[in-house]
Amino acid sequence: MDIQGLPQRKKRERSRGRKKKNTESDETKAEKPSSSNLFEDNVKVSESKDSKIDIPPEPEKKYEYLDHIADIKFHSWGKDLKEALEQMVICMFSYMTELDEVEIDDEVLSTVNVKGHDEESMVFSLLDEFLYNFSVEEVVCKRCRVKKIDVKNWSIEAIGFGEKFSLAKHPQGTEIKAITKHDMKIVRKESSIHVYVVVDI
Repeated sequence: MDIQGLPQRKKRERSRGRKKKNTESDETKAEKPSSSNLFEDNVKVSESKDSKIDIPPEPEKKYEYLDHIADIKFHSWGKDLKEALEQMVICMFSYMTELDEVEIDDEVLSTVNVKGHDEESMVFSLLDEFLYNFSVEEVVCKRCRVKKIDVKNWSIEAIGFGEKFSLAKHPQGTEIKAITKHDMKIVRKESSIHVYVVVDI
């Protein structure tokens, strides 16, 4: 995998600030801390070295790779949708590099907050955003935590834990060009949920 060859999509403009009330004095404004702890996109650094990041423990592997015509199909599963999607994110990054060589830098987080118009488009948006963060900021995630799933609005919030990708440190796997909706499935069984996603390589 050649990082230089990854799809460099145009960075989307994101509004992170809020309009201040007119009743707020200049003195109060000056006392407020700056929001310089955010990168241009979705990669967030911790506010200080003393900040403790709640890093999830190493999960049991619950994913596999399945053959697919011209592409590759990812299959993940879990006791609920949350776990199945956390496994799917790890599955994607594991296909691009050896995660055993990836360390968790608690000063680098890949944050994702997206929505879709149904369950499948929500899953697509989640993976597409993580892939976008990787292609732009080169953050490879070893673990993932899905913080919230809103099935009424089909929105999802998640955090990826890892570090900056380095060709000198991380083995090159296979480049993922794009997430697809082709043959995507979310299968609910009696005690587990299975997610199937085909990616373009």
